[in-house]
Amino acid sequence: MLKAKVAKIENQTVTLELADGQSLALPQSSVEGECKPGQEVALLAAALGAEDAGRQELARRLLNELLKR
Repeated sequence: MLKAKVAKIENQTVTLELADGQSLALPQSSVEGECKPGQEVALLAAALGAEDAGRQELARRLLNELLKR
Protein backbone atom coordinates (compact mmCIF):
# COMPACT_ATOMS: atom_id res chain seq x y z
CA MET A 1 0.00 0.00 0.00
CA LEU A 2 1.38 3.38 -1.00
CA LYS A 3 0.52 6.59 0.74
CA ALA A 4 -0.01 9.75 -1.27
CA LYS A 5 -1.35 13.25 -0.77
CA VAL A 6 -4.07 14.87 -2.81
CA ALA A 7 -2.31 17.71 -4.60
CA LYS A 8 -5.33 19.12 -6.42
CA ILE A 9 -8.77 18.34 -7.76
CA GLU A 10 -9.71 19.94 -11.08
CA ASN A 11 -12.11 19.04 -13.89
CA GLN A 12 -13.13 15.73 -12.28
CA THR A 13 -9.43 14.73 -11.99
CA VAL A 14 -7.64 14.03 -8.70
CA THR A 15 -3.89 14.57 -8.81
CA LEU A 16 -1.96 12.63 -6.19
CA GLU A 17 1.61 13.32 -5.12
CA LEU A 18 3.73 10.36 -4.06
CA ALA A 19 6.51 10.52 -1.46
CA ASP A 20 9.21 10.28 -4.17
CA GLY A 21 7.87 13.38 -5.95
CA GLN A 22 5.99 11.59 -8.72
CA SER A 23 2.40 12.53 -9.39
CA LEU A 24 -0.54 10.50 -10.58
CA ALA A 25 -3.74 11.86 -12.14
CA LEU A 26 -6.88 9.75 -11.65
CA PRO A 27 -10.49 10.27 -12.67
CA GLN A 28 -12.39 11.43 -9.59
CA SER A 29 -14.87 8.60 -10.18
CA SER A 30 -12.11 6.04 -9.46
CA VAL A 31 -11.38 7.47 -6.00
CA GLU A 32 -13.43 6.02 -3.16
CA GLY A 33 -14.81 8.53 -0.66
CA GLU A 34 -14.60 12.28 -0.57
CA CYS A 35 -11.12 13.75 -0.68
CA LYS A 36 -9.72 17.26 -0.56
CA PRO A 37 -6.33 18.82 -1.31
CA GLY A 38 -3.73 18.07 1.35
CA GLN A 39 -5.49 14.92 2.49
CA GLU A 40 -3.52 11.68 2.74
CA VAL A 41 -4.84 8.72 0.75
CA ALA A 42 -3.84 5.08 0.32
CA LEU A 43 -3.13 3.50 -3.05
CA LEU A 44 -3.36 -0.20 -3.68
CA ALA A 45 -2.79 -1.84 -7.04
CA ALA A 46 -4.56 -5.15 -7.58
CA ALA A 47 -4.40 -7.44 -10.59
CA LEU A 48 -7.70 -7.93 -12.39
CA GLY A 49 -9.58 -10.71 -10.66
CA ALA A 50 -7.83 -10.08 -7.33
CA GLU A 51 -9.70 -6.91 -6.38
CA ASP A 52 -11.45 -8.48 -3.38
CA ALA A 53 -8.16 -9.75 -1.96
CA GLY A 54 -6.70 -6.27 -2.47
CA ARG A 55 -9.60 -4.66 -0.63
CA GLN A 56 -9.24 -7.12 2.25
CA GLU A 57 -5.51 -6.39 2.52
CA LEU A 58 -6.17 -2.65 2.51
CA ALA A 59 -8.81 -3.04 5.23
CA ARG A 60 -6.43 -5.14 7.34
CA ARG A 61 -3.61 -2.61 7.04
CA LEU A 62 -5.87 0.33 7.85
CA LEU A 63 -7.32 -1.44 10.86
CA ASN A 64 -3.84 -2.30 12.15
CA GLU A 65 -2.77 1.32 11.69
CA LEU A 66 -5.83 2.58 13.58
CA LEU A 67 -5.22 0.15 16.44
CA LYS A 68 -1.64 1.47 16.83
CA ARG A 69 -2.94 4.95 17.64
